[in-house]
Amino acid sequence: MRTENFRARSRIRHERHAQGFTLIELIIFLAILSILFRFGMPAFQDIMANNRMTTQINIMVTSFNLARSEAIKRNQNVVLCPNDEGVCAKQPHWHKGWLMFADKNFDREFDDKNEDIIYIEAAQENIEIISSRYRRRVVFHPLGTAAGSNASYVFCDQRGPSEARAIILSNGGRARIAAKKSDGKAWKCS
Repeated sequence: MRTENFRARSRIRHERHAQGFTLIELIIFLAILSILFRFGMPAFQDIMANNRMTTQINIMVTSFNLARSEAIKRNQNVVLCPNDEGVCAKQPHWHKGWLMFADKNFDREFDDKNEDIIYIEAAQENIEIISSRYRRRVVFHPLGTAAGSNASYVFCDQRGPSEARAIILSNGGRARIAAKKSDGKAWKCS
C-alpha cells in the first residue's frame, strides 16, 4: 500500500514537470528565432533572386538552342523575337517574353496565315532583358547560324548591374553565359 501511494505521488510530480515550456524558455526561443530570421532572410532573398535569374537565363538559352535546331530540322529560317501580344515587338525588350516562328516568307515578321508558331515563352517578373545593339530579332538559318552580329542579352533584376548576367549569342548560333563583359566590367542595366 505504501509503495502504491509513493508511485502515485511520483507520477503526479512527473506529470507536473512534463506540461511544456516555461515562459522564460519560450521568450529565449523566440529571441533566438528572430535573430536567425533577421540575419538569414537577406541571404535567402539573394538565393531566391539568383535562382530566378538562372532559371530565366536557362530558359532563353534553351529557346536559342530550340530555334537553331528547328531551323536545321525544317531547312528554313526560324525567327526568335520579343513578344508583344502574339506579334514581334518593335522594341528590343525581351522581358515580356518571346515568340519563335518558322519564317516562310523571309520577312522576319510573324504572319499568322502562312507561318507556324513554334514556341511562345513568357518571361518572369522582375527581370529585365535587353539586347545589345537593340537587336529585335534573331534569325537562325538552315545551317544553324544566326546571321548578323554577335549579340548580348543582358539580364538585370532589382539588385542592379553588380548581379547582372548576359547570354552572348555568336554568329555561329552558339549561346554562352557571362557574368562580366570581356573587359571585366559589369553589364549595364537598361
